[in-house]
Amino acid sequence: MLKKVYAIATVSRLITLSIAILAYPFIGSYDSSAEIQLNSTIKHRLLTAFLRWDALYFLHIAEDGYIYEQETAFFPIMPLCARLITNTVYYPLQSILDRKYVLLLSGITISNIAFILAAGALYKLTLTLLPKNRKLALLSSIAFCLSPPAMFMSSFYTESLFAYLSFTGMRWVAQKKYLNAALIWGVTSAVRSNAIIYSGFFFYDFVWIRYLKHKNYLIGLLQSVYYTLIVCIGFGLFQFYGYNEFCVKMTTEERPWCTNKIPLLYSFVQKEYWNNGFLAYYELKQIPNFILAAPIILLSLFGLKTFSQHDHLRFWTIGYVTTNARNDGYYHFNLLVYMYLWLFLFMFAITNMHIQVIIRFFTSLPPLYWFVGHLWIKGFSNVKQHNTSSSFIAHSVLYYFVLYGLLSIILFAAFLPPA
Repeated sequence: MLKKVYAIATVSRLITLSIAILAYPFIGSYDSSAEIQLNSTIKHRLLTAFLRWDALYFLHIAEDGYIYEQETAFFPIMPLCARLITNTVYYPLQSILDRKYVLLLSGITISNIAFILAAGALYKLTLTLLPKNRKLALLSSIAFCLSPPAMFMSSFYTESLFAYLSFTGMRWVAQKKYLNAALIWGVTSAVRSNAIIYSGFFFYDFVWIRYLKHKNYLIGLLQSVYYTLIVCIGFGLFQFYGYNEFCVKMTTEERPWCTNKIPLLYSFVQKEYWNNGFLAYYELKQIPNFILAAPIILLSLFGLKTFSQHDHLRFWTIGYVTTNARNDGYYHFNLLVYMYLWLFLFMFAITNMHIQVIIRFFTSLPPLYWFVGHLWIKGFSNVKQHNTSSSFIAHSVLYYFVLYGLLSIILFAAFLPPA
């Protein structure tokens, strides 16, 4: 079954890449930034459709490092990996193509390989938590392969790499390989900052579960702090690098964040350059973006509602009080901590982020795919029930994933929103 997941993931990437490459010559670019950055000639246009939005920053960082303060919103592991592949595996190509183009090709390669590995990692994670539910594991992985932001997961972006590292760490936590999980998430926090949230898994296992079992949770608290520090290594080292570059070495006027009690570059850049902050995105002109995000918002609301209502005492007491409610499939107790992760990230996304980004932000969130798989099992399992609401919902979610995914490929290739 795992080979089937890898095959489906591979086919999904081939389709995505093919549509983008074939579409670009006909639709062109709404913005010429990519063509300018690549010094595009005919031989360099094959992958131009993949150099859009944030990919422009990643390519610039991969080539020249962090020159501008706002570029530090994009973490270093992805551009460093692209540079490594360019200087090793793809080094011979530099005699044929410009170095920038080879860097772009390296980034695209990383994203697509990571995507295929992430689909398998999600399948293995699901089976680790639900050993008897291969159907949900398969359908969840298929849902991941049909993720609507297809091009963001196949371009010079961090979504696929982050998902792979996230799923792998989650599986190691489920297998009680806590040091392995902390180490891989320590790397992951240098891919994207929200990896530091995964430290919550350690507090859940070492503090709360031990407390429920009347074990020494104080020792567990110390263990949780230890693993959390490891998880934060990537993030912390990058913040130290930013402070050294823009505060210590800076010869011009000192930046305002340098004198803060905690001189955290990341939070400053997010607010100063990207207008991220509590309810900062709640403006009338952003209504179209809220509409674009509505399907994922609704899926999240109904997914959390479905899980919590099944055994509301268990959910709202974090497993302290349980009932005799069914404990299998999507409702299994092993998935409880992931629902809290979903709830936390959902509340953060709708209050502090550019709301349309939620579609990409949740690509590394397993419970979203488990819920979609759950809906498909309910809606497609019985042919006689095709007229029921379950069937309608299952078909609607499938159509949304496929149609929005296809449309997003075209829009991305044309350098058009959403981004």
